[in-house]
Amino acid sequence: MIIKIIKFLLLLSITWFCSSSTTTSPDTNFPHVCNCTRNSTFELNSTYHTNLKTLFSWLSSNATNSAGSHITKVSSGNSSVYGLFQCNADITSEKCQKCIDQAVYNVTSECETSKEAVVFVRFCFLRYSYRDFLTIAEESPKIFLLNLKDYVGQLATFNNEVSEMMYTLRHKVADIPMGSRRFAYGELNITAKQSLYGMAKCTPDLPPEECSSCLVNAAADIPTGCCKGKIGGRVLFPSCGVRFELYRFYEPSSHLNILRLGGNRKNRSHQRQIIISIISTVVSVLLLCFGCSLCFLSRRRQRKLLRGILLRESFGDESLASFESLQFQLSEIQAATNNFSQGNKIGRGGFGEVYKGVLENGQEVAAKRLLGNSWQGAEEFKNEVLVMAKLQHKNLVRLLGFCLEGQERILVYEYVPNKSLDYILFDPQRSRPLTWSERYNIIRGIARGILYLHEDSRLTIIHRDLKPSNILLDDSMNPKISDFGMARIVITDQIQVNTHRVVGTYGYMSPEYAMEGMFSIRSDVYSFGIIVLEIISGKSKSSFCESHFSDDIRLSAWAKWKEEKPLELLDTTLKGNYSENEVMRSIQIALLCVQDDPNERPTMTEIVSYLNSSSGEVPLPQEPILSKSKKMDYMSYYHKTHSINDSINDLSVSTFLPR
Repeated sequence: MIIKIIKFLLLLSITWFCSSSTTTSPDTNFPHVCNCTRNSTFELNSTYHTNLKTLFSWLSSNATNSAGSHITKVSSGNSSVYGLFQCNADITSEKCQKCIDQAVYNVTSECETSKEAVVFVRFCFLRYSYRDFLTIAEESPKIFLLNLKDYVGQLATFNNEVSEMMYTLRHKVADIPMGSRRFAYGELNITAKQSLYGMAKCTPDLPPEECSSCLVNAAADIPTGCCKGKIGGRVLFPSCGVRFELYRFYEPSSHLNILRLGGNRKNRSHQRQIIISIISTVVSVLLLCFGCSLCFLSRRRQRKLLRGILLRESFGDESLASFESLQFQLSEIQAATNNFSQGNKIGRGGFGEVYKGVLENGQEVAAKRLLGNSWQGAEEFKNEVLVMAKLQHKNLVRLLGFCLEGQERILVYEYVPNKSLDYILFDPQRSRPLTWSERYNIIRGIARGILYLHEDSRLTIIHRDLKPSNILLDDSMNPKISDFGMARIVITDQIQVNTHRVVGTYGYMSPEYAMEGMFSIRSDVYSFGIIVLEIISGKSKSSFCESHFSDDIRLSAWAKWKEEKPLELLDTTLKGNYSENEVMRSIQIALLCVQDDPNERPTMTEIVSYLNSSSGEVPLPQEPILSKSKKMDYMSYYHKTHSINDSINDLSVSTFLPR
């Protein structure tokens, strides 16, 4: 009992972000959980403060509306504040009003000068920000609240029931029109005496695809991050949330969207029994007619066993549950790619060749095939599966699965039709140059993808090989980051890693990484800065003076900036069709990203904020100090420790050091 109490207190200490002091609240049955952004504050009695008080007044005055939610924006001068609240669907308008008043009280008491905050109270939640967060699924901060009782029974079966319920509720919520009460509740009889109750919700501003994606990630945290082995719990994001319990935690009423899943479950069970009976009959007839079918089935079992052994050898003992559903059979990929014909070949990846394919269901895919029996390539294959299987973001290429059969190692991705960014930017045979609007959209999309890797995914991931050839473009010219064979998972962004073997691509690596083997999330920021300069200029790093040395494009950009002629860096094919403010801000941001001192480079959170604002202040960059002699040291060091190829595909042995 004492251990459980200690666990509960630890949970509260983790989720109670706002303050160590306790505030008086009208509702003491549910601890309010509040997150205040400390790195962006406002002055009391400022324009922003006045706008915020007006926002709270408007939200409170709309708390009794029939929708149970309200979205608004208050602007005055150059200051804007966005806000929304949402009350649970099962409470009255009077309870909603009291809950919103309590939320306003809590957030004004504990986030007195924060320009951004989220507060969860028992029956509602409220958020505000200086950023326009509307229509965008945001999953940070994450709030986990769990029932302390352990589930007694078949845990795997129980987890499957919870997963099936959340899958059904997710689709139901995503189908509810925007602006409505986006709640769905479910009830399922799992035994004769026990029922499972669930809830899923999205904020009313989210488009259906954003709502669905948010709920996928929230539900994914139930068996792993939040509530492993427990009889109940909830996962709360700013944009969505899920909950499950073995008791009814909501007040049933006629207006609630409650799905009775028990009947469907019985129907599905009955259908499965029918299907099993039919299959058994067919198999029996086949066994009577064809004695050789026993040998065929035996070979199938042997292949499945071999795939299981290969999975364990490649990814560990827990791989069967995690990765078996992602496996493709070699015959499927051979059929899709016309047996890896040259006509289907579309490129060459970091460790193999890439083929376009079409699956039986008509879906277009890209299959990357490991060349030869390379230990190095096999390690990158393993690393990419381990990393990509845990990621899902619109600016990352989606891994659909993989194949492990015999010596074959194949990765299967979604097909991205517009090739890579380096082809679009640098190939003289391209059909047309990119417009400035397309370039700016690509810059912002890459930044959002890296931000997800560094801060917003369940893991902190350093890519280590960001370059235009690893940025793919879809049919709408939206960027998708690819090739995670050299990526590293770290525990937190407050550490650096010291590696004894540098990997990556010459010219995009930061100086401290190339010369000292030290990398962190700021190393990816440096690579991003070089890519932005290439997007702006329409020229590769190798076209500036000394071939392959990124400092040339960096020094050229700095020279134009210092001479107050930064627009001379711009691609001449644009011919005046661009936003001067966006170009100037992009060059300034890029120069900040390629500062010599990694601590002087901005974080991706700051970069995305700069790019999303047309008027916010951006710090001035410092002049690069990497001298000619240090360039030679850099190049001498690099060639002593690497092959002469531009792209390096070594794996590293690393130790973790405090920054």
